[in-house]
Amino acid sequence: MSRVNFYKANPTTFIVLSSLAVAVVLGLALGYSDISKKLILAGVLMIPFGFITITRPWVAVMIFFLLIPLEELFVFKGNVTATLNKLIGAYLVFLVITSGSLKYIGETFRNKKALFIILFGLVSIASIYVSKDPAYSIRYLVKLGLLIISYFVLTLLIRDIKTLNYAVIALITGTVISVLSPLFLGHGDVVTANGLERYGGLWGDQNEFAGMLLILIPLCIAIVFTTGSKWLKTVLTISAVILIAGFLLTYSRSGFIALCVLCVIAMFKFIHGKNRARTLAILVPCLILGFIVVYYTIGDNIISRVETLRILESKESVRQESSLSVRYYYYFELFPKIFAEHPLLGVGFRGFVLNNPIYKQISHNTFIEVLTGTGLLGFIPFIFILYLTWRDIRQARTGLSLHNVNSMYLARYSNALEMGFFAFITVGLFYSTDINKMLWLTITLSSVLLNIRNLENNKVTVNTYRG
Repeated sequence: MSRVNFYKANPTTFIVLSSLAVAVVLGLALGYSDISKKLILAGVLMIPFGFITITRPWVAVMIFFLLIPLEELFVFKGNVTATLNKLIGAYLVFLVITSGSLKYIGETFRNKKALFIILFGLVSIASIYVSKDPAYSIRYLVKLGLLIISYFVLTLLIRDIKTLNYAVIALITGTVISVLSPLFLGHGDVVTANGLERYGGLWGDQNEFAGMLLILIPLCIAIVFTTGSKWLKTVLTISAVILIAGFLLTYSRSGFIALCVLCVIAMFKFIHGKNRARTLAILVPCLILGFIVVYYTIGDNIISRVETLRILESKESVRQESSLSVRYYYYFELFPKIFAEHPLLGVGFRGFVLNNPIYKQISHNTFIEVLTGTGLLGFIPFIFILYLTWRDIRQARTGLSLHNVNSMYLARYSNALEMGFFAFITVGLFYSTDINKMLWLTITLSSVLLNIRNLENNKVTVNTYRG
């Protein structure tokens, strides 16, 4: 891909920028002595990191993806609160500007999804004027703004299969570390519910973590069946097992429902044609073996957790389980009332909490959260964003040239991403994920995948014409 070779510029430019960065870090260290060692170390590492990533931007992208599942591990405590992931994200913006990637901005806006993303952001900003506490809404608007910026930055930087593949493998690696973090790092989110210890890794919430794992498990398996490297197959197969174990230990009811949705989609998507008998012959024994292992290890805990959903039979039975009783009240009583009073612009971005008179909690439903927070003006663009994400994923595996050696990778990757996307949306029916990083990362990856397909087809067309 053609970029401006920033690294060929006068070395003085880079020296000045490096010195400036180190000076900023040292200044912060002097102002906040309790984190000085971490900041000084970060400043020293920035110089070699800068040399490497300016010549190889995919390294910075890979590290950014690696740190996403490690949200709670790299947090500077004190008066400055910033995760290492955010610092790398800011650096990616620098790379976009200096590497010449901004010239692809027109191509990015040719995708209608970019316009709906901006529209959703603008409506969310406008909604703070009807919020009961604008400062509260602004705090979450900043997070939304960073997610929107990351969409444009990553679509500009990830423009080849190599970068995409490394980024996803890094994301899987970081998630494996997150799953194992309570055991090996002594740090991770563990809560007790219904007598069960629910693991959330370094993500911070068991339900969101379950949704994240359901996105990555299909992607991990897709790379296993695509890569020609035996050692990578082995490593990713082990990683897939760890991710599945981590998912089971979340004991997420919404996650288990989403897993069922994922399995149904997989059955319809892959078990057909002349290979149907062979696929079933492999899949069915694996499923049986997997269920046997789960049944004799943590099966009782999972069953007892999911059985609590039986009380959904009536409003009276729902009251027996506090968390489900709360959801029943939110979905069928409070939400209709809030929407009826504020149908167009809502009650302010993420304003459901401010209008919840009893528990002061989120709505535990992505669509209710968006509809009550931004009204129909924000809800409609949000739905279009999700629809266009699904459309991009499907288009990424259609129209592929038969002469393209990467066709199989793109097809399998898009299939895996589609299954993970629908599984995560299912989790979002029971938890508010409208500003979840993995949702927006999936929205981003769908556009990246479509861009790469177009670039790959253009290469084949050019090569065929020259031949």
